[in-house]
Amino acid sequence: MLRLAASVVAILFAVLSQAAAQQNFPNKPLRIVVPYGPGGSADQVIRLYAEKLSPALGQQVIIENKPGASGGVGAQMVSSAPPDGYTLLLAPTAVLAITPIVRKTNYDPADLTPIARLSTPLLVVTLTNELGVKTWPEFVALAKANPGKYWFGSSGLGTITHLTGEVLTRTAGIQMQHAPYKTIVDAVGDVMSGRIHMVFDPSFLPQAKAGKVRAMLVADKERMADIPDTPTADELGLDLKGFRARSWFGLFGPKGMPTDVVERLSTELGKIAQSPDLQQKLLMVAQRAEHQPHDAFVRQVADDTAFFTALLRELNMKLD
Repeated sequence: MLRLAASVVAILFAVLSQAAAQQNFPNKPLRIVVPYGPGGSADQVIRLYAEKLSPALGQQVIIENKPGASGGVGAQMVSSAPPDGYTLLLAPTAVLAITPIVRKTNYDPADLTPIARLSTPLLVVTLTNELGVKTWPEFVALAKANPGKYWFGSSGLGTITHLTGEVLTRTAGIQMQHAPYKTIVDAVGDVMSGRIHMVFDPSFLPQAKAGKVRAMLVADKERMADIPDTPTADELGLDLKGFRARSWFGLFGPKGMPTDVVERLSTELGKIAQSPDLQQKLLMVAQRAEHQPHDAFVRQVADDTAFFTALLRELNMKLD
């Protein structure tokens, strides 16, 4: 009887301790895993948010880059972490809604909790200067005359930059080869030297502004102030709106996180997204602040998974 009573007391103590920990969340530093290398779009987005999230929560926010397996290394690390809100994942659309459809992954997207959408990348199509072409129509004509000769780079097989290349070239009626990189930053030197010819990642905006690569087009509703001479996809007759609206960066945690912890993080991130300072800094790296709270983001991820499942079937894209 005494042993049973002691067990009951121990269980009650554990439950009460966990409840108290949730109420005091956070009471220690948070770790946010970026499943790509430093310097890329994912890294830029979460570091800008972390600058404001840390004081909002009253705790240090540590950013940890864990590249590999097209985001799989970082996703697996977070999906298997304790669901207490202290280990989180900054992930793009591909990690949740594309890569697991086209290849075997070491994580299950169902083991990740969507917390909030943070931003929408602005697609900036950039081309090496080595080809000597100055406009998108000029490049399309060149590529049509040389099918399969030119290469586009991505941040890995099954990533949003990979799928962007497949959709864009298909829409334009051209054929290109695909060069996957461990991280898109690794492609910088190859684009500038002409080893590969095109990239689609918004982190190349500084190089485009500096004239080190040529910005061909922007997939946004209007031209970008930083590169005002670059036309939009609509101006060039390319309909990419339905596809690009499903490109995002969001914050995730392990499955089974306490609801109040998820809501706290989602609420704080929503406040941060309203900051004019953050919005301006995100635009400087070709990102638009766009907050979706937990419930809406859960629906977005599910809807995008269905969309890309159908699109990938249509494209007949398999990576295994």
